[in-house]
Amino acid sequence: MRSKANSTFLWINSFFIGCISMLGLLTGNAWPQVEHSEIVDLGRITVMAPQPGVEITPEKTIIRVDEFKKPGEVRTLTDVLTEIGGIDVQRANPLMASPGDEVSIRGLNEGRMVIEIDGRRINQTGHYGRYIVDWSTLNIDDIERIEIIRGGHSVLHPFAIGGVINIITKKGKKTKELKPEMGLKAGYGDFNTYNLSASINGGVNNRIGYNFSASKQETDGYLRNNYQDTKSINGHLTFYLPREASLSLGFKYCNIDYGFPVVNDPARADYDPDYPIFRADADQLRHLNWPQYAANNPHWEKHTSYIDAIFQIPMGPGIGKVHYFETAGRRWTSLYTKMGTFDKDHFVDDRTKGFIIEYRDVNLSDSHSLTMGMEYQELGWPDQNPIIYQVQSAYAQDVIRLGDRWTVTPGVRYYKVDMDTYYSQFGAGWPISGKKQDDSGLYPSLKVDFQASLQTALYAAVSRSYRLPCP
Repeated sequence: MRSKANSTFLWINSFFIGCISMLGLLTGNAWPQVEHSEIVDLGRITVMAPQPGVEITPEKTIIRVDEFKKPGEVRTLTDVLTEIGGIDVQRANPLMASPGDEVSIRGLNEGRMVIEIDGRRINQTGHYGRYIVDWSTLNIDDIERIEIIRGGHSVLHPFAIGGVINIITKKGKKTKELKPEMGLKAGYGDFNTYNLSASINGGVNNRIGYNFSASKQETDGYLRNNYQDTKSINGHLTFYLPREASLSLGFKYCNIDYGFPVVNDPARADYDPDYPIFRADADQLRHLNWPQYAANNPHWEKHTSYIDAIFQIPMGPGIGKVHYFETAGRRWTSLYTKMGTFDKDHFVDDRTKGFIIEYRDVNLSDSHSLTMGMEYQELGWPDQNPIIYQVQSAYAQDVIRLGDRWTVTPGVRYYKVDMDTYYSQFGAGWPISGKKQDDSGLYPSLKVDFQASLQTALYAAVSRSYRLPCP
């Protein structure tokens, strides 16, 4: 009522002032002359507000998934990444994340950047010369936050030339409240696209934290035969131990049935007018650069699992961590070969396993924070060659604060890589034996940050990075 009264008063006041002005003009009375100031053109002004759940610092971009908002649904990791500056997402299926998606940071894709879960690399071994990440296995049901580091200056992440996307999972709560948080989401869209997910998060007597979730996504696809059926389950248990130590156990499993888009040409006898035209010379999946056809249902079925065990304990001025990890994938592919023949249920598997030992955030003084560690990885093709790569590395990084404005971050990582690869094909036939080689070296980095103001920070970085060669 008060705002209405104020509005009425202002309207009446304006009415009377207008009447008096008109009366002065009619009677010839002039108002005192007011000196006008010079008009200045400020140009176009753009007002920008921070995106909910997104924090940008010179070190990294942090996205808190529960707070993140965007137009439309947010179901998978790529749904989030499409909204972040400097990241390009190319989708093979616009309706949901799929195995054919490709993500790049400043033009460098998964072959030159690192995708991690809780600080460990999940890029696959990369059969036939490609390092890929199956983005359809990374839904957001168990993601707490996403950390994005641009460039290769951080030695804490191996093989990070273009940058790092680190997925931090939900691990439950340390609480005495027995009542858990539960969630249920569902959605339906065009082309018979739907999703359903459920989650539960909580703790028991300040001793155990837990987070479990399951989801299903399905679509008929926009293009002919480009259907997808994705099922996933996630489970995390955290045990809170004496001396503020903790042991976290995590498991992710995903089952995907993915149909390859097929040629749908009006000039062919098998043309189906219910789907868009898709000719043989159109861009195909990034995994395939030759056409597929409707007969025989070309597709792949893939099972992927991620296993992690993380033990952490405060140790003097820092925190000690031991992290064991394993990624395993099994894929059955049915498709037309480049020769035009149909190959049914061609089996390929991959496995990466290893461990990280790290002593991090060691505060030597108010101006130094040191992290050092070592890592061991085995990457292989269990069905053919269990250990294609054996990677051993050690690293150290110091964050040095010089006053309130300057931060200097020097670091170095040492690699020793034993490789069991194949020869390139020159001439007739494939070689009957593999090629073994090794590589080693030091890879230093240096980053300098300057906080010019509360809203502006400048940084420069230089680094020497290592890329694991394709098998």
